[in-house]
Amino acid sequence: MPYVGLDKKTNKRVNILRVNDPRDEFVKGQIVCPYCDEEMAIRGSKYHKPKIHFMHLSDQCKSGYKSHPESPEHLFFKEYLAENLSKEFEDYQTASVELEYPISNLKRIIDVAFTFPNGWVVAHEVQLSAISEEDLAARTKDYQNEGIDVIWWLGKSADTKSNRQWCREKLGSCYTINYELLEQITEETGIL
Repeated sequence: MPYVGLDKKTNKRVNILRVNDPRDEFVKGQIVCPYCDEEMAIRGSKYHKPKIHFMHLSDQCKSGYKSHPESPEHLFFKEYLAENLSKEFEDYQTASVELEYPISNLKRIIDVAFTFPNGWVVAHEVQLSAISEEDLAARTKDYQNEGIDVIWWLGKSADTKSNRQWCREKLGSCYTINYELLEQITEETGIL
């Protein structure tokens, strides 16, 4: 369920969350996948679950980019990071932020990328499904070989003692997602 598509008229990436009324803004066939060029449809609503997003007509990207289906919680949290990290961290205020940032050499898509004026990129990756330390290390090394720093946000099945310890030892910090609190906020606000 990507938030980003490619507008064939302008040849620019479009974040659907930044468009007031995407169904009025775009005509059928105008938005395609930025990776495989397949036409995308608009699904969901800005106000209800699932949140508005693009969807491949065939239901999957054929580009070869490594990606996995994203749960509503994953989508919510990557949007939350994109909206709030620059408010929380002064260093991030000079960076541009982009959801679903492609790294063509790796055939990977960063959940949320912050690019600083000097070109430095910090990837924020949300991981909710189970992942091994070896997989964390391999994905982190891929990014680091491209000159990209990575910060992992661990939640649900990925939030294990060993994964937290790996992040602290190898990256110097560990960020976790408290889904009990998120669910409470969701119930109180109706957002998600």
